[in-house]
Amino acid sequence: MNPEPSIGVITLNGELDIARKDELRSALSVTQSAHPVLIDLVGVTYADSTALSELLRFSLEAQERNVPVALLAISPQFLRVIEYARLDQALRVFTDRERALEYLHAS
Repeated sequence: MNPEPSIGVITLNGELDIARKDELRSALSVTQSAHPVLIDLVGVTYADSTALSELLRFSLEAQERNVPVALLAISPQFLRVIEYARLDQALRVFTDRERALEYLHAS
């Protein structure tokens, strides 16, 4: 369920790896509007470099259109991978849904 009608929500679950690249790209390409986007990764148990590349690609494309994107992630493994890849500097990552929504509303 979408918590805010003016925010697009993309929910991803399970393992995000190269075997799911097309599915991931398809899910991320659904939102092409000017509304802010929340990518809910709470249900993600594993993500490899393919998933990170797709998330970064989507975020950069949205940035070019001035569309704010927030990633909601709570998995310690997923957060470590983002930090190790230094993508926490390029992606807006939150561990709290309310803070992610506040960021999107303020953007």
